[in-house]
Amino acid sequence: QAPAKAPPAPAASVASAPVASASAPAASASAPAATASALGESLTGPAKQDYESGKLLFRDGDHAGALAKFTSAYDASKDARLLWNMAACEKNLRHYAKAVGLVRRYLREGDATLPAEDKADAAELVKVMEPFTAKLRITVSEPGAELTLDGESLGLSPVAPVVVDMGVRKLVVRKAGFEELTREIPVGGAAELAAEVSLVKIVHQGRLTIRAPKDATLTLDGRVVGSGTWSGTVASGGHTLRVTAPKMRLYQSEVVVLDKQTREVGVTLEAEPSKGLPGWVWVAGGVAVAGGLATAGYFLFKPSPAYDGPPGNLDPGVVQASAPFISR
Repeated sequence: QAPAKAPPAPAASVASAPVASASAPAASASAPAATASALGESLTGPAKQDYESGKLLFRDGDHAGALAKFTSAYDASKDARLLWNMAACEKNLRHYAKAVGLVRRYLREGDATLPAEDKADAAELVKVMEPFTAKLRITVSEPGAELTLDGESLGLSPVAPVVVDMGVRKLVVRKAGFEELTREIPVGGAAELAAEVSLVKIVHQGRLTIRAPKDATLTLDGRVVGSGTWSGTVASGGHTLRVTAPKMRLYQSEVVVLDKQTREVGVTLEAEPSKGLPGWVWVAGGVAVAGGLATAGYFLFKPSPAYDGPPGNLDPGVVQASAPFISR
């Protein structure tokens, strides 16, 4: 299939212009029939060197390298004719959306110098490539959010619709104080599609659940929050938890809750240790002891009664009985 003729760049020579041989499906277009002599003569210094290098790379099939050189030449000279060469490189790289954008810039920036025929041919090429692209409208819930699509900045929201290639596009939205959002957007055959993005504010808080005995009082950061079981939202960071109950030891602990974390704390209380016998035991025991001592003292110090009988005939001491004594 013979390549379709592309609009020539202004004042360019067909012989020396790079030819964009690759084309969109079902369509083929060459690079501008650029008058290399005229463009080459108008460029000077680094712009001319990059332009000449770009031509060599393009003819050698290195379209990415040629694009870099043509872009550098354009940045140095701002010659609109180089936009057409850049579009030819993007088209051969199958970057149809970028190629369409560059051809439109070529028409816009070269409007004062391009002849009507060249404008018509460039517009026709846009029509050929447009079916392989789609217009994407991105709506963000927050203004001033930074958008990047496939790694390239789209600016701050709200943004104008962008032309994208078919396939899966990667959108990243960032704004201070909000969670970063990354979304993959499949682009198919539709001419237009929309993507709505809702940013979520970063909130430094989490959820804490405390489970303790039913009669326990729960105090968090010095404030009573409930009894038994309690659950609620708290600020991220450390919190002082105190749990008390009758006849139970105090429970106290530091609890750390992270952003978006749901944390559960189970509390088991221990009984207070015994403090000795009750007071009434000591009082009653004291009375009993005192009574016992008094009785013992009475019998110990009580005088023996006088003996009025006849005197005995045994010497004082211990007598060994000659036979066991059996009681009856």
